[in-house]
Amino acid sequence: MKTRHPCYIVAELPERIRSEVQAIRDDFASITATLPVEITLAGSSGLGPIPAGTDLSLIVAQVDAVFSAVCPFKVAFSRIASFPNTSIVYLTPLERTRFDELHDLLRHSEIPFSPSRFPYNPHCTLRAGSVLPPEEVDQLTHHAFPNAPFLIDTISVYDLDPTLIRCNLLHQTSLNAEQDAAANA
Repeated sequence: MKTRHPCYIVAELPERIRSEVQAIRDDFASITATLPVEITLAGSSGLGPIPAGTDLSLIVAQVDAVFSAVCPFKVAFSRIASFPNTSIVYLTPLERTRFDELHDLLRHSEIPFSPSRFPYNPHCTLRAGSVLPPEEVDQLTHHAFPNAPFLIDTISVYDLDPTLIRCNLLHQTSLNAEQDAAANA
């Protein structure tokens, strides 16, 4: 089976944090409120999306292989920020090293990625879409946000129908909990 739309590889946020972030997205009322609550590992910056028409079995095999030895890890958000000269507002992780490592693993996989003109910046988008005045963007960056640590233990592959702005879950894999338990013993 070939993919119908561009695809993205993401780290899923667990339910408690996902609900809190979704509430902020709903407050910000932009098109991103309907998209999955996640931190993109490949597809938006650094590595562009996986092109439509890619063999899904290749993507699944590579994602499973890349993440088979990756342990779950803790994350916390440190602040709300915005990309310069845009109305894109996002949560930034306190520590980005693990995301950079996972992004690099994907870069060296056999998955084809489209180019991206932006360097990799791990983030969870809160708002994108219509342009806002800079003072309104600045106000959004001062919104309260969840800052308690949470565990990343699931990686997903979504496609994005750009016409309907709708994502479809294509594949999910769990990070190896046994290795994490041994490492923390």
